[in-house]
Amino acid sequence: MDQDPDRDLVRTLQSGDADERHEALAALYDRHQRRVFNVALRVLGDRGAAQDVAQDVFMGLERHVRSFRLDASFVSWMYRITVNRAIDHRRREARRPAAKMGDMPPGLETSGLPGRVAGGNPVKAVDRSEAADRVQHALMQLSPKLRAIAVLRYVEGLSYEDLAESLGCSMGTVKSRLNRAHAALQKLLGPFPGGGGA
Repeated sequence: MDQDPDRDLVRTLQSGDADERHEALAALYDRHQRRVFNVALRVLGDRGAAQDVAQDVFMGLERHVRSFRLDASFVSWMYRITVNRAIDHRRREARRPAAKMGDMPPGLETSGLPGRVAGGNPVKAVDRSEAADRVQHALMQLSPKLRAIAVLRYVEGLSYEDLAESLGCSMGTVKSRLNRAHAALQKLLGPFPGGGGA
């Protein structure tokens, strides 16, 4: 396995003095805050909630990093924490009677979805944009666990092994959840013009 580029920062965060830990945390934040926010945004569909989750992840990082095994991937561990925090946040919000869950939030960025490419034919760009919006809307209708695995696989590009590590589940569970996510997306999306199902 390749050397994890975050390993030295994690070691410092686990055992350095207060100033070193502060610098290590700042460096990890700079490297990963956008990724953490984007995963939380895709799971939650709400910019404010995603910011809350990202803040929670980084505020708890110094406290929880002692449980991190240095032989594992820090990024996978961080995905796990982010997904868990996002799902917990979603559950708390679902219990609130005024919360309206499952709607496509206004202004949700879809730039990270497959098919978004700048330039080229404007008609094709509009078609890609509409397709990406449809996919994002369908993702928001999935359960948080299915949405999380779909986002981590297709938006973040994690391998099956990294998914298992990030989500803390077996390879069989990864495959099962991806199959369920595919089936749900195909049912929600139906056939795409010129492209089949999900």
